Amino acid sequence: MSSAGPVKRSTNIKRPDVGARDKKLDVLKAQLKKIDTEVQAIRKQIDQQQAGVSGTDERQGLQDELRSIIKTQSELKSRRQAIHDQIKSLDNEMKRKKAQIAARTGSKTQYQSSEDIAARKRTIDAEISSGELSLVEEKLMVKELQSLNKLQRDLQAIEPVRKSMDQDRALIATLKQELNELNPKEVSNKFEATQQRLNEIQSKNQTVYDKRQVLFTKRSALYKKRDEVYSQITQIRSDFDNEFKAFKLKLDKERLKREEDQKLSKLLEEKDAAAGKLQEKLLHARQPAFTYEIGAIENVLCVLDPTYVKPVKHALEVPADSSAQAPQSARKVESDDLEPIVKEKEDNFFSGGGSKSKKNKKKQTSSGASSSGKFSLEPTMIATLAELDVTVPLTKEEVPKAIEQLKVKHEDFSSRQDAQTEKNISEAEAKLEQLNLDYEKKEAAVKAELEQKRAKEQEESKEDDE
Repeated sequence: MSSAGPVKRSTNIKRPDVGARDKKLDVLKAQLKKIDTEVQAIRKQIDQQQAGVSGTDERQGLQDELRSIIKTQSELKSRRQAIHDQIKSLDNEMKRKKAQIAARTGSKTQYQSSEDIAARKRTIDAEISSGELSLVEEKLMVKELQSLNKLQRDLQAIEPVRKSMDQDRALIATLKQELNELNPKEVSNKFEATQQRLNEIQSKNQTVYDKRQVLFTKRSALYKKRDEVYSQITQIRSDFDNEFKAFKLKLDKERLKREEDQKLSKLLEEKDAAAGKLQEKLLHARQPAFTYEIGAIENVLCVLDPTYVKPVKHALEVPADSSAQAPQSARKVESDDLEPIVKEKEDNFFSGGGSKSKKNKKKQTSSGASSSGKFSLEPTMIATLAELDVTVPLTKEEVPKAIEQLKVKHEDFSSRQDAQTEKNISEAEAKLEQLNLDYEKKEAAVKAELEQKRAKEQEESKEDDE
């Protein structure tokens, strides 16, 4: 049976005010549509504001294109020069051949082909055969005939040269046509446009991060507002369902559609929240690796080795959730010939060195001097050395060994810092990509589940109607 059955049976049932309900829902749906439009617009803006991903890919592509254009310009210049040289060579060759023909036939001859000579010879033969010529005229004709025979032999000898000149002329015309087609202006315009686009990308990336943060805040506010609108819609439809049971099929369809929208919306919110966390992890992964370990080694070396000078660099950035973070203050080393060193105007890594009175310091010095070469370290320093897997010195003779181990580890961490940072970035990007794949599967599963539920309820409704 069709879904119109229950509607027909409900004609005698007092209807709730459908118009009032629809007016309320229309207002809320308009709000939802507006919110969804704004969310989609913001999401597109976020996708477009990709700092270090799409911008980097496009910039790399443009740089490759620039190199290709430069190579094309060089090849174009070389090809045009080669054509000019070839045309010049052909011109010189034609001049040489023309001079060769003139030297063989004479520059003033009126006969330029064997056909012209043959025609003249026929005319002379006809005049001689007529018998109307005088003896002098006949001798002149015979002499001219001899000259024509010699000229004909010369023309036949230079005929290959003439054909070669015709071929040279055709080749020169072809080369000039090719030269016209090799237009460097188009390549230059493409180079300028590509360079301008590169400059625009560089300028745009300066403000990408701040723009993304503003967009994330706006999107979160819209999600909260949309949840409130969904709650109102749910309440209105729930009240209407209780009053209007006769339209069960229609209401069930709307409920399933609403359920689908809410689940997909919730799923999208969860995805966005998880993606935001992974984006933060990706930003953290881009910080240099082993920053804490290198800083800890340098602080310990400053205390154990008075001659050690900490390298000048930017301020150390340690993530807030790092388990390796520990209080950092001045620490004390006591021995019979070592005195505590406290560096001013920097973060003191060891504790205890600055809180002792002069009286206590004297007692500690005398106590250390009477301990047969042994000296004591602050517990926090011992913990740091243990954490770095460095042998804790128990006597002053063991201090150089500890210093050497610290320097070796400092060199090891510094040499592996770039590679580890790249690895951290790759892992974070892989997790972000896996997140997108997982949520695509979840979304498909939600749609399949709701579609199956919809089909089942439609089947049950048909059975009830029958």
